[in-house]
Amino acid sequence: MNRRPILLAAVPLAALLGFAGVQAWRPLPEPRIAGAIPSTYVFPGPPLTPAWPTFGQAALGVDGVGVVATSGAQTPVPIASVTKLMTALVVVLAHPLAPGQSGPEVPLTQADQALYVQELAAGDSVVAVRAGETLTEQQLLEGLLVPSADNLARVLADWEAGSVPAFVVQMNQEARALGMRHTTFADSSGLDPGSSSTASDLLRLAAAVMAQPALAAVAGMSSATLPVAGVVHNYDYVLGQAGVVGLKTGWTSSSGGCFVAAARDRVGGREQVVTAAVLGAPGGPISAVRLAEVAAVRLLESAVPRFTLRAVPSAVPELVSGWHPAVPLRPSPVVEVVGWPGLALQIRLRRLHLGPVLSRGAAAAEIEVRSAAGPVGTTWLRLRSALPPPSLWWRLTHF
Repeated sequence: MNRRPILLAAVPLAALLGFAGVQAWRPLPEPRIAGAIPSTYVFPGPPLTPAWPTFGQAALGVDGVGVVATSGAQTPVPIASVTKLMTALVVVLAHPLAPGQSGPEVPLTQADQALYVQELAAGDSVVAVRAGETLTEQQLLEGLLVPSADNLARVLADWEAGSVPAFVVQMNQEARALGMRHTTFADSSGLDPGSSSTASDLLRLAAAVMAQPALAAVAGMSSATLPVAGVVHNYDYVLGQAGVVGLKTGWTSSSGGCFVAAARDRVGGREQVVTAAVLGAPGGPISAVRLAEVAAVRLLESAVPRFTLRAVPSAVPELVSGWHPAVPLRPSPVVEVVGWPGLALQIRLRRLHLGPVLSRGAAAAEIEVRSAAGPVGTTWLRLRSALPPPSLWWRLTHF
């Protein structure tokens, strides 16, 4: 029997089977994301024109997004009792306090009583205290932020750090940590004109204070009751207007009227904290503070209605494999950002290494959305439906 024809026929058959085996088991090309996501998203609409005050400097910000805009030269100026926001923040960071808690008790000394008498005679903003009484951390913060007690700023500094100079070191360290590059603290009360900042820097401080629920609650109190002083009242006369829920007023002859405000507003169905700072209002201790407060309310009322809530990114690409129809992708979770006309957000996409078979909901890429202030949200591009493996025929016919 002649085996040569059989052998000659077996060679191409073996080659064909080998080729088929290679094709069937070769690594598949990695699916790719088709369609580019724009690297920038800009909120649409005509330019925002806030009602800026005609004096001093001011700034408007959206918590978690950054500074909306500023007016006036953003150069450091005295900030008077606005300083006490940092005093309160440093204390609560060192002695955490939840809403409804009283915190540790602090005994008051003869020196504390003498300081009260001294500052009262000087015409400073004080709260009556008596040697031998004890005030809780909560009560000290209420006295500090509601009637703006200069003497309690000193008590808190001594309690936390042992002395005002040591406490001021902590205040300046926290300012650096918050990115307040144009801020310097020289005391815990703001009586020293060396405690200075800018309106835009103070928005960072306002956001940090609002992130502490206990402090946000105290700063929004219209009055408080203290053991010796009795009922004390807030100098923030615009609480409740334009959504204002705090934060702090201030006045000295060197600073003029100052007001840092925080407001809670609903934008696109979501509650959003908006902050405003107004510095350098002219006038006396009452008229200048009122002027700064009214200016802050007008600023909020002119700008917040123009804010919108947008899903970013607004366009999403598809996942293309070559062996299956393109699989649509969806961002999950949806990143929604409160912004204003002209706000530019940066969109960064990081593709993941993908296998040839992917289940519904699998992540294909990571997206980070950033404002000038930093990240505002992160999401994943996920498959809306599964990506099945290719058929054997596709494997055999695609090289």
